[in-house]
Order: sequence, then structure tokens, then C-alpha cells
Amino acid sequence: MSIKLTDDALAPFQTLMKKYDDYITARDVNGLLSLFVHDDETHSFGLHTNLSSRVALRNRFQEYFENNEVFEAEKEEPTVFLFGEAACICTALTVKSDIPVKIRVTVFLENHSGEWLIRHQHLSRSPELIE
Repeated sequence: MSIKLTDDALAPFQTLMKKYDDYITARDVNGLLSLFVHDDETHSFGLHTNLSSRVALRNRFQEYFENNEVFEAEKEEPTVFLFGEAACICTALTVKSDIPVKIRVTVFLENHSGEWLIRHQHLSRSPELIE
């Protein structure tokens, strides 16, 4: 059975999310890839494309950084569920723009020798309207 983490137990996941945000801001593809599992079974689904390998993920991050402005967003407090050596982070981003958009984010992680790494991420536009 999974447990919902609170307080200090959230720290490693908040650190990982901060690193992810910092690497996005810095447009650091290698930094981002360091947060994902090291085998070739990574998966990223949603918003723009579905990816199922490290090479595809690397290429997508590079393409994104070359062709897009990094957007600003407010992040909701994450909910983190833990089940043994696996965890799931659920949160939402409100993209700051002329027409605000809410994006749902779900990240599945695995513990690899004490390091939490992303196995799967899913980003999708929320049906929730923003006023």
C-alpha cells in the first residue's frame, strides 16, 4: 500500500523538483538527463510529444531549448506517494501568460541506490479553467 508523504519526508522530492526547474531555466540538457533513470526505458508523455528513449528525450529537450522561450509558472504544492522503492509526484503548474494555462504533472520515480530518478513523466493540459 502506498503512503502519502508529509513534512520532512518530502525533502528529497522537493530537491529533485528544484533541480529540474533549475536545469530547465539554465537550458541544461545534461543536467535534466541526470535526473532520469540511466537505462533506455525512460518515458515522457503529453503536451507536445511522446518519448520512449534517452536519445529521444535528449533530442526533445535540445529542440525545445533551441526553439522556445522557457516559460514562467507557479507550481502547486506537490503530493507525493511512496510505495517501497517507487514514488509518484503529482502537482500542477499555472503558466504565466496572457491566457493562463494549468498543466497537470505526474512524475513516477524509482530509487536507484538511494538516488530518486525519473522513470516516467506525464504533462497534460488541465481541463480546469483559470480565472
